[in-house]
Amino acid sequence: MTATHLADTSAWAELHRSDVAARLVSLIVGGAVATCGVVDLEILSSVGDATEHAEIVAERRMFPRIVVDDTVLDRALEVQGRLGPDEVRVTALVVAAAAEHATLVVLHHDAAFDRIAAITGQPTEWVMPTGTLL
Repeated sequence: MTATHLADTSAWAELHRSDVAARLVSLIVGGAVATCGVVDLEILSSVGDATEHAEIVAERRMFPRIVVDDTVLDRALEVQGRLGPDEVRVTALVVAAAAEHATLVVLHHDAAFDRIAAITGQPTEWVMPTGTLL
């Protein structure tokens, strides 16, 4: 199967929930989840042990990888300019632009992606219902 979704860090952060695990794991097993360097950096930012870091990097490399290049960064800048500088976090802009460029759905748990999609028209999907509290 080809990747259909780019899972943002906000989706991965909720993997401990059974409803999120059911959704995300089914996509992972089917080969539908991709990653990018920005997501990997965020996921690994809290790992302090070098051995654990290396193990997680190896796991992350098994996912299809979306390139974050100047085209993606230019699109993130364009969308940021339309939203305003403090509207959404920079990493969300980059993840959304990477997904848009690769024609993937952003899988997330962050309202910032709704604001981005209102401008870009790209597909996004909440990993769990929007009314669900964290």
